[in-house]
Amino acid sequence: MMEKIELSIVVLVLIGIIVSSGTMYYMTTVVDNLSTLTDDVSTLTESVTNLTSTISDLALIMSEGFQEYAEAIAALTARLAAIEAGLATKETLIVGTTDSVEKTLDPAQAYDYFGWCILQQIGGTLVSVEPGSPKGSDFIPDLAVNWSSNDDLDIWDFNLREGVTFSDGTEFNATHVKYSFDRAIALIPSIPEGAPAGLGYDAIIDRTEVLDTYKVRFHLKMSFSPFLGILASRSSTIVNPQYAPIAQINHTTADPRASTPVAFAGPYVLSKWNRVAGRDVEIKLDANPNYWDLASGYPRMAHVIFRFYSDAATLRLAIEAGDIDMAYRHTSPTDVLDLEDNPNVKVWWGTGAAIQYFCFQTKRAPFNDTRVRVAVTAALNRTAVCDTVFLGLSDPLYSIIPPGMLGHTEAFQKLGDANYTLTTSLLAAAGYDATNKLVFDLWYESSGHYPMSAEQALMYKEALEGSGVITVTLKSADWAGYKQNRDSEIMDAYIYGWYPDYVDPDNYAFLYWAKWIHTNYYNETINGLPNPSYPAYLQQVALYDEARATTNITLREELYAQIDEIAVEQCSVVPLWVGSGWAVTTPPIYGVFLDITQDMRYWLIYK
Repeated sequence: MMEKIELSIVVLVLIGIIVSSGTMYYMTTVVDNLSTLTDDVSTLTESVTNLTSTISDLALIMSEGFQEYAEAIAALTARLAAIEAGLATKETLIVGTTDSVEKTLDPAQAYDYFGWCILQQIGGTLVSVEPGSPKGSDFIPDLAVNWSSNDDLDIWDFNLREGVTFSDGTEFNATHVKYSFDRAIALIPSIPEGAPAGLGYDAIIDRTEVLDTYKVRFHLKMSFSPFLGILASRSSTIVNPQYAPIAQINHTTADPRASTPVAFAGPYVLSKWNRVAGRDVEIKLDANPNYWDLASGYPRMAHVIFRFYSDAATLRLAIEAGDIDMAYRHTSPTDVLDLEDNPNVKVWWGTGAAIQYFCFQTKRAPFNDTRVRVAVTAALNRTAVCDTVFLGLSDPLYSIIPPGMLGHTEAFQKLGDANYTLTTSLLAAAGYDATNKLVFDLWYESSGHYPMSAEQALMYKEALEGSGVITVTLKSADWAGYKQNRDSEIMDAYIYGWYPDYVDPDNYAFLYWAKWIHTNYYNETINGLPNPSYPAYLQQVALYDEARATTNITLREELYAQIDEIAVEQCSVVPLWVGSGWAVTTPPIYGVFLDITQDMRYWLIYK
């Protein structure tokens, strides 16, 4: 490619010698501008095309006279201006979404997809998952260059990357790793719903030891095979102590640096983060001039701007109108299938590991009765939702662990879909029938945090009421209100979703009893009385702990299957469906990876 460019420039110089000295001024300007274009690898092809066109123009000029030459020079100058303007546009990727950061960009608290997405762009972890990894278990160096463990998998050593500089000039070393994990664990009592609490950092990590300036050791409390997955998750993002006190860091108006404790060791830095009433208005990321992998050409785009849309319909209009370069989370299934036939956009498809599940509030009637929870579960119709709402782009889920992953079963199939015989039988035993129906509220979020929430809820209502013995009232709240309702435990039943922290059954099985979901299934007593489900919860936790402490694949499969069997009996949390992944872009976009991690690596994307 460079040989073609050099040959073209030589030809231009030779032609310039032939023409007048006044003309040489224009020729020199043209050559200089065109040479500048070659600096960016992504524009080499475009530069060659324009150089070739320039040579053709000048050949025509030499045959037709100076007047035509002057006119051609004017046209060529205009063409160069257009190219330069286009290149300036290509430095920025504009992404549209219906999502929003849930609370903070503090890895000790953030536990939502979009918050983690931003953390991934601006922060660094010791290891990362290789883009395109089919199982999400192919780990590559990030802030650590290599690692090792003992045979028992309870001691892990990491040699760190040297020469990594934070935005304030601080040089990364082992003390920052230790501080990051010590801080995460220290904040668990005050942030019990944060990711380190949810993932059990305090139960896994005994202590972090600095062995040398660029070497750190983790002493674990158990043999723990998925440890690399934990380290690759956003909750393990390295923080800068200067901005990371032992306290939660929240959004700070007009001060993006003060709005996150992360060390800005990733490909981008947070340059703008505007929020109103708990909802994102604008987020802008700028290329990190200190990024350790700049020599590889990352990030590919100088800026990423996120624009936020109220719903899937307006998001579709934005990508079709060319207002954004990329639409990701959540274009509706109907829209994305329609857009496949639109020649002006491209649809990217990927593996799905995102799931949704049905939650029961077990601390009060009617769902303090296990029979009622099982009856409602039997009346659900997953297939109808997948076929009607998601148009076949999601699949029914009968285990909290997705298909294709170690430990997946079809345990909930024993209850069936729309199994009204079982529903009416169980509800009759609990005192409900066609004249005394089970009545409850079903909640869903209404602000686009999850895909097609209203449409899903309507299908669940129809299926449940199809039993003839259930009456459902649908209620909704935006994401901020929905989370507040969840924490306040005012919802009878509600729909929730999950995106993997790391791709391992260890990161899914615990959802049956995760305390931040607030089902109260895990409490020893409820309203001062013994919780009849508590022994089952203890049994599941014991099985779970045994599974995460062994590297025996066969044993792990057996243990997760037992957890599923208990989950079917208790029905505190019920799996609904697993989705596939998709994004929509304008045609000149490249470098999109939609793998099982569900990560969107914006630094790989280019125009």
